[in-house]
Amino acid sequence: MITPFRRNWSPKELFDALTPAMFAAEPSTVRARWDKLWPDLYTEYDARYLKQELVARNLIASDEAAAFFNAWAIDEERHTDGFIRIIELVANGSEKDLRARLDARTHDFGPIVEHLKDEFSLMVIIAFDEMCTCRAYAAEKPFYDALGNNTFHHWLREVIADEAVHSMNAVNVIRARYRDRIDQAATILHNLIRASHNLRYSGTFVLDYFGAVYSKELLADSRLATMRNIAKPLIV
Repeated sequence: MITPFRRNWSPKELFDALTPAMFAAEPSTVRARWDKLWPDLYTEYDARYLKQELVARNLIASDEAAAFFNAWAIDEERHTDGFIRIIELVANGSEKDLRARLDARTHDFGPIVEHLKDEFSLMVIIAFDEMCTCRAYAAEKPFYDALGNNTFHHWLREVIADEAVHSMNAVNVIRARYRDRIDQAATILHNLIRASHNLRYSGTFVLDYFGAVYSKELLADSRLATMRNIAKPLIV
């Protein structure tokens, strides 16, 4: 059985030397930071609800996929913890309040059920979704530049690297278990992207393609990159 590649780093250790007083700003600036960071936080947090849905629908069928989602869920919690700390540092947030807000949100998987047909379609979607997130975070470097501390650049690099690893780990599950179905991946992603134009994000982790950074070009480029990766031979 293939096992997912894992990365080891800690947001707590990364941000340990920083304090909110270092990033004080005018209320309008603080609000703009909040407006930017809050969606990043809750979409990462929503990974737990996606995993719960997948388990309830028996969509995680293989040992390889189970290992992938166990590792992935740990990383997504790490990202959640990191975004909470960043909001505490730069946007006048508190962990207690943020977690209460997160827990109060609703989650509706109805609009995306048609795309989650089986483990194969699930892994294709995850590979693509993580590729999109990797590129979207890379496009957000100017925001982190404006915060004025290189620690945030380090954070961004770590998160981007995690997302890239998630995409490749999902691809490896596809290549190990579903070589005979790879020709179906292009249609799955075409239908997913087309549907995403008319779907409103409803707390599902995947299909969180809102905001200017998720352009048609980003989605198209992410689809091509995912397809290229799936087509490569598996090396174990």
